Amino acid sequence: MVNIFDNVNAVATDLRETPQFKNLAEALKQVRANEEANTLFTNFQKAQYALNQAIQSGQEPEEAQMKEWQTIASDMEKFDELKRLMESEQALNQLLTQINNTITQPISELYAQK
Repeated sequence: MVNIFDNVNAVATDLRETPQFKNLAEALKQVRANEEANTLFTNFQKAQYALNQAIQSGQEPEEAQMKEWQTIASDMEKFDELKRLMESEQALNQLLTQINNTITQPISELYAQK
């Protein structure tokens, strides 16, 4: 019997060696080195978490929450470190989407059979 988690753990190990992961790690390091950018990023994460919690619990986010998130997101554009971080996150997300599509290909094929 195949232990699929051996393969998944190998993929996780390999992921750390991809340019996308390394770029994200470097971008995050640069954000953390800039105190103002790091504080803003931490505030962004907190605001986004609060919005996600409201949405997941079936509630409409409060207008004040939305404005806070939008203000922080706008302020983030002032920092090159944060722009690079967002670009790196997007590139890694694209890689993860490709990996997910590859992993779920057998399921897609199963449903496509007639």
